[in-house]
Amino acid sequence: MDLQQPDRRMAHRRALKRGVVGLLGAVSVLTIGAGSLSLAQFTDSASSTWAFTTGTIDVSTSPAVLTAVSSMFPGDTATQALTVTNGGTGDLRYALSVVATNPLGSALQLTVKLQDSGGGCAAFTGTSVLAATTLNGAGFGSSAQGAQTGDRNIAAGATEVLCLRITLPLTTGNALQASSSAATFTFDAEQTASNP
Repeated sequence: MDLQQPDRRMAHRRALKRGVVGLLGAVSVLTIGAGSLSLAQFTDSASSTWAFTTGTIDVSTSPAVLTAVSSMFPGDTATQALTVTNGGTGDLRYALSVVATNPLGSALQLTVKLQDSGGGCAAFTGTSVLAATTLNGAGFGSSAQGAQTGDRNIAAGATEVLCLRITLPLTTGNALQASSSAATFTFDAEQTASNP
């Protein structure tokens, strides 16, 4: 019988125990490390909100239908006040273009001034906006994007009154007796902000 065999068994058992203890120790260290990562800690967070709303460009005119003028003779004039309103939230610029029908529309002359406080449109003494020109094709400014010569600016919520004067020139011939014409005044508006 080999006397060293029990010693070898004992040494083997001790080595096995040490291996098991070492393995358990390593597992414990890993478990404790993982546990420390999942432990609760003080935290905090914050958020901000940001709302957006677009503005509006809203041009309108009043009255929508101007007073009809009848029985004009060469040399006659008719004056009408037209209020232009910026009902939007942003400053705007606008332009005017006119289309008038029939030969009479090409014979009539249009002049536009701003209403002044001295006598209103009846006095027709305000600042000139448009010198006398043929009604058909008349206008000021441009509907092209950006600031153009003749464009009119109106602040948000503001108005201005244009005095429109129509004249049938003294040189109008007999061919236009009993003629009629209708004119459409178109106001094109655009924002002034970020739109040089």
